[in-house]
Amino acid sequence: MKTNHLILLLMLSFLFSCEGERIDFSIINRSIRVNARIDGVKTRATSNDWSQGDAIGIYMVTAGSGLAPESVLAKNAKYVTEGDGTFNPPAVAHDVKFPMDGSTVDFVAYYPYGTVTSAFEYSVDVTDQTDQNAIDLLYSDNAAGLNKNSSFVDLSFSHQLSKLVVHLKTIDETALVNTAVTVKGVNTRGVFSLTDKSQTASAKGDIAMKMSDGGASAEAIVLPAESLADATLEIINGEYGYLYDLNSSSTITSFDPGYKYTYTIELDTRSPLSVKAVIADWMDVPGETATVSKDFKVYQPVGEGTPEDPYTVEDARNVSPASGVWVKGFIVGYYAGTAVGSFTNDLTDSTKIKMTSLALAGSPGETSGSKTFPVSLPLGEIRDNLNLKTHPENLSKEVKIKGKIGTYYGATGMPDATAYAFVVEH
Repeated sequence: MKTNHLILLLMLSFLFSCEGERIDFSIINRSIRVNARIDGVKTRATSNDWSQGDAIGIYMVTAGSGLAPESVLAKNAKYVTEGDGTFNPPAVAHDVKFPMDGSTVDFVAYYPYGTVTSAFEYSVDVTDQTDQNAIDLLYSDNAAGLNKNSSFVDLSFSHQLSKLVVHLKTIDETALVNTAVTVKGVNTRGVFSLTDKSQTASAKGDIAMKMSDGGASAEAIVLPAESLADATLEIINGEYGYLYDLNSSSTITSFDPGYKYTYTIELDTRSPLSVKAVIADWMDVPGETATVSKDFKVYQPVGEGTPEDPYTVEDARNVSPASGVWVKGFIVGYYAGTAVGSFTNDLTDSTKIKMTSLALAGSPGETSGSKTFPVSLPLGEIRDNLNLKTHPENLSKEVKIKGKIGTYYGATGMPDATAYAFVVEH
């Protein structure tokens, strides 16, 4: 008991000097408190605020030095919100603390949290629009000159990508049917620099826009682009398709970071496509009006891809990709090489015949490789019974094969056949 009393007295004497002074606990580093907001219209792709579980990445750097390896004091710390705009670390390892010596620091942050390279580069991929919040890149570098006496870190985020919105209607107010909108020839992948907000596109392609409002609206998050050359909107309504050249606008000539571009499109079922384009939210500009004609008719499959009603070879080329479907055609040969250009129907030398593939076509006498449908023959019953090396009698026979329609031999084909049946005419 005396020992305990002695320890207590020693502790008290440490906390209070003879002049009654206390130890300054403020010299102990303190964890940062983070509040975050989104500039402009305070909206991400689909919601008006942060959602529970949203995670940001935070860098703390020496004040005024910018984001550089030698200035980083805390690297890519993960902070998560409950949805109220206040962010906290999910684990002690991500807890960022102010410097104990009271020196000032700056903060750089981004959303959504992910992998950042040693050169402070963040990969961007907008090919999948299913969850637009997950690809809506946000960035903040406003919090500067803070120290251990700062009450909290107030992060103000801004959009770094561009948003496209397409509103559809028919000019005669008829109902829209099975609509789909694809923005084609735009940047789909790239790299964003956390040091200077610069972006470098690494891939260009097509993006299937996310449909809403019963098919009357479509949205997509896209990478910024200085030029819209080769960029188009492909619109499907029922059995007809329409194309609008985005580069034809004299007003909208680029996609800039943080801007939302809204296109109101009227489909004239008789012929023309009327397009009115304006920039919304952050900047108002004069609208652009254009008129184009119908461009193509949507392919209507003959079959349904079922065992009872399989797709034709032509169907298969137009419905790809698809899985677990049946395709019907005539066995017309095989492929001597690794592309459809190596198609041959020469069975005179059995030693040269490949057992791993066969070629289907819409007619038994097809001789053009470009009109064939390559099918992979997996090891087992399918290869044993269909290959032309051991069964040359299969040439010109009609067969239906089940599998996945995708890319095979550099063309649309079936890389993974799973079942087959010869077609017997009754």
